[in-house]
Amino acid sequence: MPAEEQGRSAERPRVGSKTTGGCALTLHCSRLSRQTGWTPLAWRQAIAASLRQSAFLMVLPKISLQDKDLVCRRMPSTLDFFKGRADRTGMNCNAIASLGPKALQGLSLTAQDFASRWRAAPAGLAEASTHDLYLAPHCDDICFSLGAFVLRRRKGILLTLFSQCGYVAQPAAVAAHDDERIAAISSLRQREDLAFAEQVGLRLRFGGFDEGPLRGHAPFDITEVEDDARQLDEAVVAAIFAAATEQPKDRRPWLFCPMAIGGHIDHMVVLKIVLRHYNALRARWRIAFYEDLHYASVRRTRAAGLARFQGLAAQLKLRRSLWPIGAAADKLALVALYPSQFAEPPSSIKPFTPAQGIPAPAHEALWSTEPA
Repeated sequence: MPAEEQGRSAERPRVGSKTTGGCALTLHCSRLSRQTGWTPLAWRQAIAASLRQSAFLMVLPKISLQDKDLVCRRMPSTLDFFKGRADRTGMNCNAIASLGPKALQGLSLTAQDFASRWRAAPAGLAEASTHDLYLAPHCDDICFSLGAFVLRRRKGILLTLFSQCGYVAQPAAVAAHDDERIAAISSLRQREDLAFAEQVGLRLRFGGFDEGPLRGHAPFDITEVEDDARQLDEAVVAAIFAAATEQPKDRRPWLFCPMAIGGHIDHMVVLKIVLRHYNALRARWRIAFYEDLHYASVRRTRAAGLARFQGLAAQLKLRRSLWPIGAAADKLALVALYPSQFAEPPSSIKPFTPAQGIPAPAHEALWSTEPA
């Protein structure tokens, strides 16, 4: 720490004091720097030091004891660097805990992300089956969220539920109007989905349901999602079971469900229906939930979406697993199979990997109860 910074350390306000306005501790270090006068580096070091303390990790409500131990062992230690400063600056577990649930939620998520970075991926999730079922609310969702994952596995069934749609990134590219326009766009997007399925070895099924705007909903208005989920419940469950024409005799295959991180009404409908019928579905499949991309590529959106998901799935003891993308060009080539969704072809992998506050390779993410 620079000498000037050390000299100011005694003058720093205690976290959670009136001087700081009781601001919530998050990993947006630059914002915290503006609020407190600490440098972003000082905040990162303080957070790392606090995470290193097992007493602090015990206040994180949504992380398993095994993951707490893993974070303690693998988190780069800054305690020697910070010796004597933690108490002076208020960066101890009691001060952090006093900041409230939002701060703890952000740090809990970071601890889970860190654990998934170093924990071995569950062996069961690496088992691919021709009976694996990938639930996509729309054409492109599995490609964007799990494209590299399915490319490696090259087997299973893709069920795109809301396959009647009216969105393209360049509206002028489709000349038709009214019902003919919906039919033309739906056909275009389904052809894109078919090209992706053929490229990654999936058998494609369409649910044939209208997407949210065609049902009269704004895409991200979820005020009526409960009614929507109830109305679509029976038909969606029937479509899921109809896609699985055979029951394998050995281990149950996997069902992959969106976590609805972006808050899109169609993603929320699928998630709510799967959670409502979780036990019945689990008798047929092992179930994993995927972080929806591109939504999860924005840190604030991801944090809010994961908090909402964990509230809905509180009864499940899920752990995150990280699946590196590998060659970014390979996933971008899959993404490019959906040109109707882009004004220009994407050139960066950033929108197609979850945003995190820790260093991590470009990856896709699954949450499941499967042990490592």
